[in-house]
Amino acid sequence: MRGKARIAVSAALILALPACSAGATAPERPLRGVLTTPTDIDLHWRDTRPGIAGHVLEFATEEAGPYTVLGYLAPQVTSYRHPDLLPHTTFSYRLRSYRGPTVRPVRTDLADGLRFTWTDNSPDEDGFLLEIRKRNSHRYDPVAVLAPNTEATAFVPLPDERHAAYRVRAFVLGEQSNVVRLTTGE
Repeated sequence: MRGKARIAVSAALILALPACSAGATAPERPLRGVLTTPTDIDLHWRDTRPGIAGHVLEFATEEAGPYTVLGYLAPQVTSYRHPDLLPHTTFSYRLRSYRGPTVRPVRTDLADGLRFTWTDNSPDEDGFLLEIRKRNSHRYDPVAVLAPNTEATAFVPLPDERHAAYRVRAFVLGEQSNVVRLTTGE
């Protein structure tokens, strides 16, 4: 009897362990959305994974895409309002994380803006982000998206951005969230 009980317990554990491990390795599904007015959609997410440098929020009006980028968002940003949408249209949203190192670019003041240069030491980036930290701010926010293998860009700052701190991030796109589909009203 003891041998049969051990076999039954062992079999139950063997069947239960894959279910536990599947849940542990399944990708997070942090994106949620709600239609707040007939033509405004509010999106919210939570992503506490370490090492995430930010998120790319995308939308499409066809289930298979193509997807259009709404924004590259700092990791502290956890919500977005997509306003004044077409009525009676289904919108699909997804969130992609990104990671990557930053460098301080060489900055040159120009009469009509700023020029930044840096060395591309990243062999596999999906692109670069020019990030800004305004005076009295504690976070960097992306202000420009640049192609892979780029080593310079010009930027025309707003008056309060001329004396801000800037950095460049070589980013690599990561995991994709769940897809949220909502249909606008009248």
